[in-house]
Amino acid sequence: MNLDEKITLNGFRLTAPRKKILSILGAQHHPISFEEYTLLDPAIDKSTFYRTMQAFEKADIIHGIESDEGKRYFELSENVHPHFICQSCRTIVCLSPQPIISPDGYIIDSVVYKGKCPECSSS
Repeated sequence: MNLDEKITLNGFRLTAPRKKILSILGAQHHPISFEEYTLLDPAIDKSTFYRTMQAFEKADIIHGIESDEGKRYFELSENVHPHFICQSCRTIVCLSPQPIISPDGYIIDSVVYKGKCPECSSS
């Protein structure tokens, strides 16, 4: 199922602001925060952004990741893949999809590793 079908099946109208949000998220290679998003779309209203993210996350169109500081990062939810959060520089990196071990009866939505990235661990 493609993104447009997912949006339609979940009862969303594909408005210009929603198209822009999806386009910007789709062009990213890592999850981004609201602050990073506003660098790419300065006209976005904060409440519109978060309302859209909440609805899209509930519909499994995007995936949210929360940092240790409580900051939310978002990306399109095309497939489940692990993320690494550096606890020194706070960078979030998408890791290559890997087989995920899921205990019987459990469904895994996200896998997050925390530690130090190569740059921070070498200094």
